[in-house]
Amino acid sequence: MKEIILYAYHLDVEILEEQKDYVVFQIDEITYYFTKVKRTEQEFQELMIVMNELLQKNVPIFPFVLNREGKYLTAVDNNLYVLMMVTDPLKEYGLLDILNFQKTLTLNTNKSSLYRNTWATLWSEKVDYFEYQVHEMGKKYPIILNSFSYYVGLAENAISYAKFTESHIPKPVHLPIVLSHRRVKYPNIRLNYANPLQFIFDLEVRDVAGYIKDMFFKEEENAYIDLETFLKLRKPDLYSLSMLYARLMYPSYYFDIHEKIVEYHAQEEELLPMIDKIDQYEIFLKKAYYLFRQYAPIEPVMWIIKKES
Repeated sequence: MKEIILYAYHLDVEILEEQKDYVVFQIDEITYYFTKVKRTEQEFQELMIVMNELLQKNVPIFPFVLNREGKYLTAVDNNLYVLMMVTDPLKEYGLLDILNFQKTLTLNTNKSSLYRNTWATLWSEKVDYFEYQVHEMGKKYPIILNSFSYYVGLAENAISYAKFTESHIPKPVHLPIVLSHRRVKYPNIRLNYANPLQFIFDLEVRDVAGYIKDMFFKEEENAYIDLETFLKLRKPDLYSLSMLYARLMYPSYYFDIHEKIVEYHAQEEELLPMIDKIDQYEIFLKKAYYLFRQYAPIEPVMWIIKKES
């Protein structure tokens, strides 16, 4: 990889850290990430429009570096990579930062392929794929085998809730579709949040839900406080609240680690902190339901609201 970087970018790298889909190195106290692009050609072109608009507005994102051919994409072993200059990678973004960041851009026709608006379908496809994996893996991953059916059930509840919302609750005419991310974690560090390859467009509640879900398993009380804060600040409509509740139900936190275990050979024990808090998260969903009902009459999920606190 050193030879490729030297040839493509005229950067002489002495030491680099190599991971599955990227390498990291430093030159003159500047950190660079040379990372695989998992986007279609159309998505990448529209992503460049987004990146340039953000840079013109002085939004602090990681810029891509042109290669020796004056292009951003560099081919390596039948894959495409980009080089990013990374600054202050561990800076954290809180809830208010997320809400302010979302204001920087809204969807228009130049960015249509970056819009993710079929949650239920995407979730269903993911669950089908995970079920196939679990069927094929036999007894290789006992922690997954013992917990998987619960999280599939929770996911199916979220899928049904999203489908009900789409079919029964009118979507507001002027509902903003804002700059969002494939995944927001907690802590929400700049290394992920300012990376243009993470950008998509979606409902405002997408990033908020991801942030709060992940926060719950590290700082449970603060997750509820931030959820309250979001509702007070935004006062979402019934459609947005319902979709937020669907996303809070969908166990992306579990499936993300499931993928790491199966594809990257991470340790199964990474799942245990989430599994150990199944009861607490169900109570959180119950409290969230009654909190949401203060703003709009969202539909109940009966087994959740009957959960003993």
